[in-house]
Amino acid sequence: MDFDSKKKEEAHKQRIRWEQWKREQAEAEHRGLEFKSYWERRHEEDRELWRRKDFANAVDKVSRGGYKGKHGNYDIPEGARSELFALFMQVTVGDYDGNVSLSCCELWKKLRGTPRSDATREFVKLTNKVLTKYGWNPPPGWV
Repeated sequence: MDFDSKKKEEAHKQRIRWEQWKREQAEAEHRGLEFKSYWERRHEEDRELWRRKDFANAVDKVSRGGYKGKHGNYDIPEGARSELFALFMQVTVGDYDGNVSLSCCELWKKLRGTPRSDATREFVKLTNKVLTKYGWNPPPGWV
C-alpha cells in the first residue's frame, strides 16, 4: 500500500466519522426537542390538573359557605352568591346559553368570551375572599 492510498483511506475514515457525528448530533437535537415538548405538555397538564382540583375544592367549600355556629350566623350575600354561580356556569357550561330562569343570567352574559382557565381562577379567588369574610361550615368530623 503506497502513501497516497493510505492518505485516501484515512481521509475516507475521517469522512465516515464526520458523517456519523453529524447524524448523532441531529439525533441528539431531535431527542432534545422531543424531551422539551414532553415536559412543556406535562407542565401544562399538571397546571390544568391543579386548576381543576382547586376549582373542585372551592365548589365544595362554597356549598357550605356562611358560618352558622356558636359565634353567630353569617350568610353569603345574594350578590356574591350570584357572581359565584355565574362564574361556576362559565367554567362548567361555557358561554351564556340563553337560560333566563337562572338568577345569575345577567352576570353570566357579561362573562361571555372569558376563557375557562380565567373563569376558574376568578372563581377560586372570589371563593377565598367570600369564605374569608363570611366563613364556612366544615364537614362533620373534619375538626
